[in-house]
Amino acid sequence: MSFQDVGKPGSGPKRAPRHQAQLPTIRDSSGGDIAYMQQEGTNGNNQNSVSGYAQVSDGILQYQRNVGLLEKMTKKIGSREDGAVFDTQYKLQVDVINQLGQKIERQLRTQENAMVSMSRSEATRSRATHMKLTKDFRRVEATFKNLQLEVRRKKAVADAAQREREEEEHRRLQEEGGAGQTESERRMQMQLQQDRLNEEIMREREAEIRNINQGMHQVNEIYKDLAHIVGEQQEQIDTIETQMDDANATADRGLKQIEKANDKSSESACVIS
Repeated sequence: MSFQDVGKPGSGPKRAPRHQAQLPTIRDSSGGDIAYMQQEGTNGNNQNSVSGYAQVSDGILQYQRNVGLLEKMTKKIGSREDGAVFDTQYKLQVDVINQLGQKIERQLRTQENAMVSMSRSEATRSRATHMKLTKDFRRVEATFKNLQLEVRRKKAVADAAQREREEEEHRRLQEEGGAGQTESERRMQMQLQQDRLNEEIMREREAEIRNINQGMHQVNEIYKDLAHIVGEQQEQIDTIETQMDDANATADRGLKQIEKANDKSSESACVIS
């Protein structure tokens, strides 16, 4: 059963739900679904949990929208709009996204700590919601980090292209002037060549870092899925343990009834004799 099926009829074991939340979804820029919680009629401690997760869900949606705006801004790098004003706007947008991310991290920690005081059933439902929202947040966070790497790459390419244009202009002026290269000009040309070499090395390192980041993200997803599977199995083990306790109590009661019947049978035999 997926996270979007929570609260739908016919999903999971048949039991009378006391609290239920419908979870519509939206598409993020990477093609995944982001759960969006709506608070319904709840009571008790679970009401605070649902309200808290609704705030987390709203925060993730706002976080995703700002990442989408940042993605549109990256398309302007290298264009005529790219300049000092654009750099300032980009830095401000990154700061906003970082602040939203820190706020969501705090909210998720608060909700995780609140599970300690919940009943077993409420904690199970909250844990599933917590894992789903955390997974959605990490997916958008990974998109944000990849965008930052992409911006650095595009900036490096644009700077290299600018230096190449300057070098080409310098060679053209030399050819038109007909004058030989001076010592300072030769040093400048060597410096430009060295800059291009360093630029290539930086691009290769960024590509390696991006690959490592993607691999770490995949490993993180695997660990989260394993944790979810373990949590579901723990609930089944708890149910089996409860049933065993009930069976043991029933057996004890049956044994006492047999002993009473045996005592009465003995008393009847003595009276007849």
